[in-house]
Amino acid sequence: MKLRSVLSLCVLVVSLSVPLFVSGVFAGTGELDEITKAIEQKSSRWSARQTSISRLTPEERKKRLGSKYPIFSFTERILTQTSPSLPARLDWRNYNGNNYVTPVKDQGDCGACWAFAVSAALESKVLIAQNTPNAPLDLSEQVLTSCSNAGNCDAGYINAASDFISNYGLPPEHCQPFTTSDGSCSNSCPDWPSIAYSVSGWSLVDPNVDAIKDALYHYGPLVALMAVNSDFFHYGSGIYSHVWGSFEGYHAALIVGYDDAEQSFIVKSSWGTGWGEAGYFRIAYSEIGSETVFGCWLIAYEKTIPADF
Repeated sequence: MKLRSVLSLCVLVVSLSVPLFVSGVFAGTGELDEITKAIEQKSSRWSARQTSISRLTPEERKKRLGSKYPIFSFTERILTQTSPSLPARLDWRNYNGNNYVTPVKDQGDCGACWAFAVSAALESKVLIAQNTPNAPLDLSEQVLTSCSNAGNCDAGYINAASDFISNYGLPPEHCQPFTTSDGSCSNSCPDWPSIAYSVSGWSLVDPNVDAIKDALYHYGPLVALMAVNSDFFHYGSGIYSHVWGSFEGYHAALIVGYDDAEQSFIVKSSWGTGWGEAGYFRIAYSEIGSETVFGCWLIAYEKTIPADF
């Protein structure tokens, strides 16, 4: 299938899935039982539990989402597989014994997952470019939320946020700490552009397993968009695949690795460490092209431009 056809298929999957999954399912204590039963019936490879997110009301859960699905312009540069062979496993948290992924954060009740995913990708990109694993780099999601016009605590776009960090960059967290609110750009450091890290540009990644693995290997962690269904809030551990519930909204997260033996990607979320595998989740390769639309919008950053300290 040609690349443009694959991207068009992603758009088709989204347009067909949203009307079918238009409202959340909240069944109280019975919800977990239903999900567990569905996992067993479908022989899925993950386990559900009550989490810091599943315990929230439907309205509060919605606030943990917030990414909007961008429209393809078909002018984006798109990365395809370039390496004939890749390692069977890659994890940027343990790349040749070094960790290039910053700690899991918590977006709270602000729908700025789009800002957290973009910030996390830039943080990792800087650590890789400077070869400073485990460095305490913490960039300001609030500047993205307050200054970028890419979105706010209701929702935002990962492509517009990526344009912002390409054009202006992102300063350290202390310049404008996150407040779980839209905030005002006037509250950030007056000189923040002069201390911001940025990238030279960004590209989309062809939504297939080999191209995603290739981009992870050559570019580092990737910003990924996915459709969240009700069962995902209960994710406890294992390799996620959608088994139960309805469409809740879109979530942006950071792919940090993959594992061919498990047939899964390793992903960092922004829901704190009380959800999932200490804030991470693994998702099956098979969720690409499914109603989860995992990887249909996936961004790789190019060269980093260091802050001018």
